[in-house]
Amino acid sequence: MAKETQQFERDEFDELAEGPGPVGVHRAPRPWWRKVLTPILAFLIAGAVAYGIAMVLWNLGQGGDDEPTATVTPSASASAEPSQTPSTAPEPSTTPSPTPTPTETEEPEPEPDIRYDAQIHVRNGAGIQGMAGEQQAELEAAGYTNLAANNIDISLIPGGVNTVVYSDDAFADTAQDVADTLDITAVQGGGTPGGAEIEVLLASDPN
Repeated sequence: MAKETQQFERDEFDELAEGPGPVGVHRAPRPWWRKVLTPILAFLIAGAVAYGIAMVLWNLGQGGDDEPTATVTPSASASAEPSQTPSTAPEPSTTPSPTPTPTETEEPEPEPDIRYDAQIHVRNGAGIQGMAGEQQAELEAAGYTNLAANNIDISLIPGGVNTVVYSDDAFADTAQDVADTLDITAVQGGGTPGGAEIEVLLASDPN
């Protein structure tokens, strides 16, 4: 008599047995990135440890030096704040300065050209005896040397007043000095009635 086979309910192992691949107890294959990540992590850890050891040794070597460390103390002149407050420059004035007026320099008048040797005639037109001689004597006392005295018709005297006339502008200064010496105010150029360089025409007694 054949042995009766015992029936079991279907489970997950039945599904694995029917699927593709080997049947039996095994580990699932690891993904590829785990194979690469492990050596990279080991390399980084080893590098970090080596760097830490090197830094420790370097610090120990630096601490063993006998050379003194120089300490720089900032001087008082290197203060961050300025010692003096900069002064504010005054604003330029907008009012224009007056233009200086040029000072006119007065030129000195030239010295008068007095010719004491000029030909001078004292002419009496007033009819007073000896009047021409008196005026001649005054001119001689003033330094004049070339003198003569004579008469003249009063009609030839300009304006009928005592006048000193001269023939040329070169004798203008001398004629003015003669008039000043004899207190005569009228002086006139342009020629003389008798032809002398300077003539004193007397229409009255100037004294």
